[in-house]
Amino acid sequence: MDDLEDKIPVLCVGPKGSGKTTLLKKLQDAEGIDYTYSPVPTIGTNIYDLHYFNRHGKKQVVTIREIGGEMSQLWSNYLEGIVKVIFVVDTSNLCQISAAAVMLYTLLAEPKLQRAKFILVLSKMDAAYRQMRNEALLMLQFTRLSKELRNAPILLEASPLTGIGLDDLRYQLTHTKTISK
Repeated sequence: MDDLEDKIPVLCVGPKGSGKTTLLKKLQDAEGIDYTYSPVPTIGTNIYDLHYFNRHGKKQVVTIREIGGEMSQLWSNYLEGIVKVIFVVDTSNLCQISAAAVMLYTLLAEPKLQRAKFILVLSKMDAAYRQMRNEALLMLQFTRLSKELRNAPILLEASPLTGIGLDDLRYQLTHTKTISK
């Protein structure tokens, strides 16, 4: 793969237990994902490469660094050069959403990410009631964010179990540009 164009650096973050690892493994089409166990929280980081062909037929790679929710205090150490941020929120856990909102706002205010494209992924939609989705968006103040921020997050719903939303996420990672000055 010597003819790869530049890798696209992406950061995947969110609260502990939001489903980042399972989402990224499924996005990468990893085999052998076992949904019957309780996943172990990511302590540290994981790297995922998503290979694809761009519109010019050139091989390209999106490199996604997942940082565990337990490490939220250290996220700022990984922001240099990031062009896209996937922020994952578990919609089936309303108790976690206010903490997720603080984490998201902190990242949106980060000067190093002012040109980054944000993708807000509401995960575990298969386990949540539709009303929980609406409550999550209300708690995240998504409507306000969308109106007031230049780099307002793109909203996606995803479920690694059913595969819903994975194609949309893959498209956002491989086909959309970052914000220009």
